[in-house]
Amino acid sequence: MPNGSLNDHIFGSSMGANGDSGRRKTIILDVAKGLVYLHYGVKPAIYHRDIKSTNILLDGEMRARVADFGLSHLTTRVAGTHGYLAPEYALYGQLTEKSDVYSFGVLVLEIMSGRRALDTSVASNLVLVTDWAWTLIKGGRAGEVLDAALTRNDGDGNSNPKGIMERFVLVGVLCAHVMVALRPTMMEALKMLEGDIELPVIPDRPMPLALAHGSVFGEGNTFTASPALSGPRLNTGDVLR
Repeated sequence: MPNGSLNDHIFGSSMGANGDSGRRKTIILDVAKGLVYLHYGVKPAIYHRDIKSTNILLDGEMRARVADFGLSHLTTRVAGTHGYLAPEYALYGQLTEKSDVYSFGVLVLEIMSGRRALDTSVASNLVLVTDWAWTLIKGGRAGEVLDAALTRNDGDGNSNPKGIMERFVLVGVLCAHVMVALRPTMMEALKMLEGDIELPVIPDRPMPLALAHGSVFGEGNTFTASPALSGPRLNTGDVLR
């Protein structure tokens, strides 16, 4: 594709330098519509399983295209990318449309914050963008999740005011909820992003026992849950509900 991958633009200079909230919003909506089509527009439904910034390609007009369906075929092996994998899929191998919803939520947070899904900059302490964003939102500081470039440049006719950008952040956090049943469908997420339906109150986020006490990804890729996110513990398997 003429403009490469979304990853190049989020973590390169073209998107981060000037903010461009309208472009980020359009890209998120494009990806959401693509996933809605995969989940509802074809029979049988397709679950992508590897939604991430490098698998979103940008055409000549900077419109997003969902690419790389290499993992969408049936297999007994859990596959995907660390930081984007839904916990019920990573831990128990349960794959549903909500697995893609989780990955989409992570992607939304990456786009709106400019932070990577899995921050490895702090030695021996990997930080998930979902944990970081959740801490700020539950503290009433959703605006701090936004990339500083967005808040600096929010003055072009008020076409994308801060309230709209914060709504995108909240949808991202809701989509990336630990518990499957508390995530929206992709259709619901798209309607929330477009303002067609109201966002529910962001529910509490209890953490699965395995994520809080051990490694999901194996030696060299472990992460620990933030103490700020402590809540009611889940018994093994509760995350599937």
